Amino acid sequence: MALPAPQDQCVLLGFKDAALEGKASSWDVSKIGGLPDPVPRVTLAFPSCPLCSSVLYHVVQVYCPLEGSRYHRTIQVFACSTKSCWGKHQSWVALRSQCQETLKPQDLSKQENKMAAADWCEDADDWGFDEKLDMPAVESHAASCPAVPVPTDWTSQIQNLSLTDPSETIQSCDSVFRSYFIAVAEESDCAWDADLDHARRLLKDYERREEAAMDDLQSSDGKGEGEKYEKCDLQNRDLVFHKFLKKISPCRQQILRYSWNGIPLYMSSPDVASQPPSCPRCGARRVFEFQLMPALVAMLQGLKADLLLEFGAVHVFTCERSCWEDSDKIPVQEFCIVQEDPDQRYFH
Repeated sequence: MALPAPQDQCVLLGFKDAALEGKASSWDVSKIGGLPDPVPRVTLAFPSCPLCSSVLYHVVQVYCPLEGSRYHRTIQVFACSTKSCWGKHQSWVALRSQCQETLKPQDLSKQENKMAAADWCEDADDWGFDEKLDMPAVESHAASCPAVPVPTDWTSQIQNLSLTDPSETIQSCDSVFRSYFIAVAEESDCAWDADLDHARRLLKDYERREEAAMDDLQSSDGKGEGEKYEKCDLQNRDLVFHKFLKKISPCRQQILRYSWNGIPLYMSSPDVASQPPSCPRCGARRVFEFQLMPALVAMLQGLKADLLLEFGAVHVFTCERSCWEDSDKIPVQEFCIVQEDPDQRYFH
């Protein structure tokens, strides 16, 4: 299936909404932080960091059913708060859970009263606005691409996962990130900060400091081919970062960009070696689904003061078939690409 042209992408933006602390939450709500909510009949496991063995913290929960699929679908993203692990893709884990849970009438009435009420896609449930938005549907694929049953190596699928109750795991860590609903809107409707001059000023400031750093490097190491390569690499990074700033400048508060099978918005040129591998369960390719944005960093506030996390952008790629069997009881681990932030202060 070919990727859509950038102008044809349906891009939805997520924003921090009302605080969720003290309010009931469920697996069909998109939110920042807090405890992840297990999907019915799925055993939610807390991952541990393969780099330092620390338990990972819950960063976001995204309820994202796909049009045409018979499954509810939730993706929960976890990260390591150890400073030496920041910026490394190994320290981030995205777990996809699905179910065919049919909501009872009393559950439907409860959902009508929830804070979140805008769709990722057709037939999706809650996000965070009080009014329904007319969203275009995400391209249907799950029904037309049924997963091919293959022998499953559960050991590799749940690598470094500790099968424990979420609340018990978090209690042992004695901390979570403060929780907020996530609101959603179409990118085309968001022009709250339309100030390209501001973005250009930020870029100029960034370029001046980078050029000063390059001058220091040249004066200390002398001139040579290595320096020419460094300068060329710097110019390339500036160009990619400039495009990133220009794209988000109309709405810098965005904390999440969702576009299933769309094109990620990179802060710097992606490392070819870090591109997502095929799904280990069914062999299908992985496609881009959503990314976490730098503005989210300032909103990840721990209940414990020393709980911190920094990153530039985190891109989540998922199985194109969204493969799932009715008998599955364990989440599927998807793939994350993490980019470090050239300068976090641009997004505070």
